[in-house]
Amino acid sequence: MAPKLLPIQVRGRGTAEIESLHSYIHRSAYHHNVFVGVLLKYMDREIKRDSDFPGHIGCLPSYIHHQDILRKNSLSDYLIDSFGYLTCQSLRGTNASFLNAQLNMSRGELSSGFRWCSECMAEMMELGEEPYFKLIWQFKAIQGCPIHRTSLVRACINCGCTQNSYQRVSHLGKCQQCSSSLRRKPKKNPIRELTDNATDLIQLVYDWQMFSDQHISPYGISISLNKLLDSYRLQNKEEDFYRLLSRGRLLSAANKKTKLSLSDARKLSFQLGISLFDLISGNAANTSHRFDLNDSHDFPSSFSHASVRDVKDHKSVLKNLKELSESDVAPMSLKGTAKKLGVSVGYLEYRFPAQVRLIVNRYQSYLDQDHLRKVYLAQTRALQYFLDVSENRAAKSRKHAYKQIREETGLPKWILKKAIQTAYQAMT
Repeated sequence: MAPKLLPIQVRGRGTAEIESLHSYIHRSAYHHNVFVGVLLKYMDREIKRDSDFPGHIGCLPSYIHHQDILRKNSLSDYLIDSFGYLTCQSLRGTNASFLNAQLNMSRGELSSGFRWCSECMAEMMELGEEPYFKLIWQFKAIQGCPIHRTSLVRACINCGCTQNSYQRVSHLGKCQQCSSSLRRKPKKNPIRELTDNATDLIQLVYDWQMFSDQHISPYGISISLNKLLDSYRLQNKEEDFYRLLSRGRLLSAANKKTKLSLSDARKLSFQLGISLFDLISGNAANTSHRFDLNDSHDFPSSFSHASVRDVKDHKSVLKNLKELSESDVAPMSLKGTAKKLGVSVGYLEYRFPAQVRLIVNRYQSYLDQDHLRKVYLAQTRALQYFLDVSENRAAKSRKHAYKQIREETGLPKWILKKAIQTAYQAMT
């Protein structure tokens, strides 16, 4: 099959510097001279028309957030298969497919937008290469460029714009808003020590490029843990092994009941002295030669710590919710109510569905009454204007009527225009 999209090559393939999936889609949109949304719609339409498409056809949302396709899920699989099919190449490895597959993603593991190294951008342009955003830059644990040891940037130095816009008017090395070069460095861009720059994650991305085409069992972590547990049981060191994380988490992952989070997998691999890929691929027991239960290891600061759960006082929230609902002030929308209470809309819908219905109905009733009030006011002022004009025997000007009533009432154009037209027809 001939490519239906330009066969733009994925940058950095086979290395730890491979291009992220989001970067590839944005770069492809620039080469096709269309917005990202237009490219995605075209891809979706062509795939659904093609009966020979071998992959799973998914549902395309109206907007795609970065973190939605940086891990393995039905949407990222659909995009990788579709763009690969339409460009006649493989896009495997452009996202962290080990997340949501072998590992769970802890909260805050991935950046919500593009990040880049200004030095890397400068080098790409000087060498005449097309700039792109690397997958490793999207991991929050990687705070600095492993090559140049400078902090990663997430907004244009000139205008402060993030590069997440669907509009692609320049290549990825320029700001899409002000066209300033992304090679520009912040005034303060400190050199970072590479002793703690999540090198284990960088190595995992590289290993995934080298070996991901091979068959890797989705239960690789379970295989690794079971073999390790058997080994340490023979040494009568089972209880010591459980202290690496916790007995519950290790046994649950070993028995395939739950998945380890990326954070827990990093901690376990660090203490065992093995790579993350060995743990994921089920090869941990064959490579673990450095583990000494008597050794003590301090985790690097880049390791994600367990987030403190925000426990809400449901009774207090309900009390405040009722007070807001019963107050005499103008009703607020559900979103405004949630913001006022310091909670999310989803929390209110899940915890207090009855109160949510009252809030929504009350706010809708308020909007309907407010609309009728504005329409009545516009009609009254329009009729009064044309009556005054008739008494003074002056020319009836709808344009002047709109200008005068708009200044007096501040009502929107779409309400005034209809009211003035109705009054004008009635008076002529």
